[in-house]
Amino acid sequence: MKPIAFNDINIKGELAVRSGLNFARLEGDWYRPQEVFKADSHGWPADWEGRIILGLTLASQATHRTAAYLDEIVSMIPSHLNKKGYFGPILEDGRFDEQHFGGHSWILRALVEYYYMTGKEEVKTILEGIVKGFLLPVKGKYCKYPIEPVKRFEDQGTWILSKLQTKTKHHAETSDAGCAFIMMDGATAAYELLKWDDLKIICREIIERYLEMDFEALHIQTHATLSGIRGILRFYEITGEQKYLDSAVKMFDLYKRTAWTEAYGNYNWFGAPRWTEPCAIIDSLMVSTNLWKHTRNPVYLNDAHLIYFNAICHGNRINGSFGTDRCLGAAETEDNLFLTPINYETYWCCTMRGGEGFSRAIEYNFFLDGDNVFVPFFNSCTATLRFDDGLIKLEEIAHYPYDGKVSFTVLESTVKSPKTFNFFIPDCACDKIRAKAQNGFMTCGCLQKAGDVCEFDLGPSLHVEDAVFENSIKGYHKFMYGPVLMGIQSNVEINSLDGNRFENYAEAKYKSASEIKLGKDTQFERVNDHEFKVVGTDYVMSLVCSVKDMAKEDTMRQVLFTN
Repeated sequence: MKPIAFNDINIKGELAVRSGLNFARLEGDWYRPQEVFKADSHGWPADWEGRIILGLTLASQATHRTAAYLDEIVSMIPSHLNKKGYFGPILEDGRFDEQHFGGHSWILRALVEYYYMTGKEEVKTILEGIVKGFLLPVKGKYCKYPIEPVKRFEDQGTWILSKLQTKTKHHAETSDAGCAFIMMDGATAAYELLKWDDLKIICREIIERYLEMDFEALHIQTHATLSGIRGILRFYEITGEQKYLDSAVKMFDLYKRTAWTEAYGNYNWFGAPRWTEPCAIIDSLMVSTNLWKHTRNPVYLNDAHLIYFNAICHGNRINGSFGTDRCLGAAETEDNLFLTPINYETYWCCTMRGGEGFSRAIEYNFFLDGDNVFVPFFNSCTATLRFDDGLIKLEEIAHYPYDGKVSFTVLESTVKSPKTFNFFIPDCACDKIRAKAQNGFMTCGCLQKAGDVCEFDLGPSLHVEDAVFENSIKGYHKFMYGPVLMGIQSNVEINSLDGNRFENYAEAKYKSASEIKLGKDTQFERVNDHEFKVVGTDYVMSLVCSVKDMAKEDTMRQVLFTN
């Protein structure tokens, strides 16, 4: 089963708005050629460069718009490599800095995707040079990565562990523990293209050490964890070895159980819910969708809907950027009933990851498996589905999740044999249509020739769910419409802002808002497509996914309630 090509889908609606805004943000001052190669000042060589090239490469394909500076940025790479063909300082032989591996994973991913898009052999040559100079020397050393709690910092003879860093004052005194394992993503991508035996050995070694770690005891960064899962899933696709899929399932289930917020974002570290990180959230969307692709378990598609409409949409800011939020519901934090920005924009990482996040959200709308079409998400678009015996071009009109009406119309068809369309029916759909689903999907065989139409109504409705994750506060509930959280805006003010480049919004001080109490039997009346009034009060609940109400720097919504 594979998603259709970027060239074969033209997205519309809110996903088109968000992807367009993010693309524009990725061509702002911080991401232009004169800035990209001097941006990093925190010991992450290749990180900024890799993220922006990857984001622009995918966004340009998904939105069908030529990136203004992408080719120029790529052309400048050779002049910024060291004598061994990679980014950053050359360490003495036998020593490895895990932050360098986190950063170089992104440049490997970026160059692989750029090569797939352009076919430029000189780019493949750069990629091969980085693999030879930077990655191959680590063979036999990942098995020595320190994984013993407390003692892991005692001997840094082979591995230099992630440093305490201060990207903002709010970000002070943090370490991205485990970031060496982000390289599972880049290494497996490079192996998929190059097919070098030594690369395959390194991929196995990285995965084996990753699976030996106690993620909770070590407080491993969840972004590194999820990027690692993506690498494991890619290696499973390459090798077909079931143990890798089983490991990915086990790790994602651990993440959801212990490090998922009640808004379906992430704790930035296992056991340390200080803020969410859209880099990880975007990883989680990709992991959940690909776990569904390989297991056909609809649980993972329901996860993907929750992740996209809540964590991604709220983390996406009104200017197209991405920023961190409070860990909604985390028992150890203050103001944990509220969904609020912490760093309004983390432009040094998360904004760039948005390029891949929205591109994958566009790509994942249609999957093909022989003569079967799978539709796991619903967005207005036109799409061309290519089969061995012809093609079907269709138009989709959807306003999901604000209402459940979805229609598909065949615009053109040249196929000679019947095709089966399978539409995902999420858990939040009405009982009547859910009864028609098998393994999460409803089947339709009527979309065959030009003019054929298939229409249905998912019937999303209001419902209440308890805060139930392992590390969430107890005794609270949340109101949802379909897959989307609802929240009441609080009247707050930012009373201090630091204008420094790396600290803009980070030191914003929110006045604490008073808790509103609403029982599970609360009644609502609809105001418009994204707002509901609490009957008998002046309170208005809004859906956190609407582009009409995107998170601003002073946005603060109460999302968890008790009687």
